[in-house]
Amino acid sequence: MKHKYAIIFPIIILVLVTVAAAAGMRHKSISGISQEPENADVIADSGESSNNMTDTNDEDDPNVPDEAADNSGKSYSDSSTAERMITEEELRQINDQSMAETGSEEMPEPTPTPLPKYNEYLEVNPYVAGWLAVDGSKIDGPVVYTPGSQNYFLHRALDGSDSERGTYFIAINWQEKFNHTLIYGHNMKDGTGFGSLLKYADSAYAKKHNIIHFDTLYEDRDYEVLGVFYSQVQEEELETEEDRAAADKMIEERSIAKLEEETAKSEDETVSPQVTEAGPEAEPEAESGTVSEAEPEVKLTVRDLDIGGDWGDADIYREEKDQDDGRFRYYYYTDLEDRSDFDYYVSNVKDRSLYDTGVQVEWGDELLTLSTCSYQVKNGRFVVVAVHHR
Repeated sequence: MKHKYAIIFPIIILVLVTVAAAAGMRHKSISGISQEPENADVIADSGESSNNMTDTNDEDDPNVPDEAADNSGKSYSDSSTAERMITEEELRQINDQSMAETGSEEMPEPTPTPLPKYNEYLEVNPYVAGWLAVDGSKIDGPVVYTPGSQNYFLHRALDGSDSERGTYFIAINWQEKFNHTLIYGHNMKDGTGFGSLLKYADSAYAKKHNIIHFDTLYEDRDYEVLGVFYSQVQEEELETEEDRAAADKMIEERSIAKLEEETAKSEDETVSPQVTEAGPEAEPEAESGTVSEAEPEVKLTVRDLDIGGDWGDADIYREEKDQDDGRFRYYYYTDLEDRSDFDYYVSNVKDRSLYDTGVQVEWGDELLTLSTCSYQVKNGRFVVVAVHHR
């Protein structure tokens, strides 16, 4: 009987030692210390190292986690989700702390640079926004955008001088994301300006000149003619000569005041008064009976004009669009960011078009509208709409 127990006790002790050793190895693995994989014998028998297995599988299998490092510098390949989350959280906290200490923020997007071909025009007029052209026609020239005074170049050349033909100009409330550019121009008898635009009333002409080029300062774009139609502007919606004169006077006064303020500020920064023991040198008093010279008249250039501005994201014609009642006052639809406005505009262009061009439009495409005077009715307008497929 004693001999029997003598055999059993060593076996029990061996089992306990084995279990304890296995528990110790598991403890080390959880602590982040490297250990041989459970299938080490299989790997050894196949003649491949565990490193080779890792190199092959990690590269091909996206589910295999990347190796990470613990604080002691040892690597481990434990795939515990909790361990991975803790490590990533620690890295995020370190990055956040580093950014807070250095005060670094996300870099703003760089300001785009205008295409070189516009440099000479921008030197003359900083409000140049692009170029409009139709091959084989007299429609060819720079386009300006003056959000502070939409019609300022209605009867002015690019350099600000008087001109009956004027300059092509974009309707206010213009932004890239609004999916629409509305350009106005004069219907000149010599065919300049938009004098040849009414030729689009002929479908044969439109088929031959179906592409309209409108290039912004940063990108060249082609638009395909979608539809053409006649329209009419209500009398009360027109700008009168008195309105235009009052607006011009306000712009001039505002621009002169701004220029004088900038000049005075510049002089204050560059010229300091002479100081004596008695204080700053005073201006000599004018002799009795003498008349001081009149201040020279301020002559403004186009670059001095205060006709810029930013309408922001406001849909400034929202009320007019809501009250359109099917009249389709196209000149209020400068903002087509709203899907319902876009669909309404396209639908009316197609329904009112003098002919079907067969051109299709999808939400997200960009529209170009060219508008000029016509004389089929009082305050008549002729409109050509084209589409750029994005």
